[in-house]
Amino acid sequence: MERPNVIILTPGLSGSSVLTGLVTQAGYWAGDSTFKKEYDTYENLELVQLNKDLLAQAGCGDNYTFEFSQQGIDSIAALLGGVAEEPYRTLVEKCNAHRPWVWKDPRLWLTIRFWAPFLPLDDCKFILLTRHIMHSWTSSILRRRIVSFGSLKRYENSIQDSILSFLGKNGLSSLHVTYEGLIARPDETIEALNAHLNTILTVDNLRAVYRGPLYKVPRNSPFEYVKAAMIYLKNYPERAST
Repeated sequence: MERPNVIILTPGLSGSSVLTGLVTQAGYWAGDSTFKKEYDTYENLELVQLNKDLLAQAGCGDNYTFEFSQQGIDSIAALLGGVAEEPYRTLVEKCNAHRPWVWKDPRLWLTIRFWAPFLPLDDCKFILLTRHIMHSWTSSILRRRIVSFGSLKRYENSIQDSILSFLGKNGLSSLHVTYEGLIARPDETIEALNAHLNTILTVDNLRAVYRGPLYKVPRNSPFEYVKAAMIYLKNYPERAST
């Protein structure tokens, strides 16, 4: 049986690079080139650039990284028919020529409605990836994205609701994966992934892309929690608390 393509949707800072790296272990194509930081994000560089272009054309700034914007989602979707379609069709055609492929970019929760008409949705499986809010908040603060805990929780819940709304309205199959579940209960999570994607991934495939210890909940160190708290308190007046 031919395997479906995979689209991973996430609020960001959720461990999505580990999940996407795991999926590529099953032979999924992530692109000619992927975005590299201190690690491989497995984000197709052409997809990343086109998503950045969409945000720019819709007038969305960098606030999307900590503020949920239904207006931004609607503005990007409204670009359909108003911008040249060739770059978007060309990328999807290129990916289909390398199928099965995997897409992951933290901007996709904003842009997926624009992409939908170009995608072979019936030939795609979706994964919603989330992470424990305390771990997300700590990671955000350590990256100097100063946001209140309550604001970040509302932001991530709103994104999750938006993603589920898109999937539901289009009748699309999805699997909800948590980062903590993937790392602390890898056998169970990988079994669910294999059933969802028709793959034969193993824990050894996860070990190939994740260097930390498995079978224990991934947490920031006590030092990182203290450092995050100090950074937050120092920058408290500038926090995003919408």
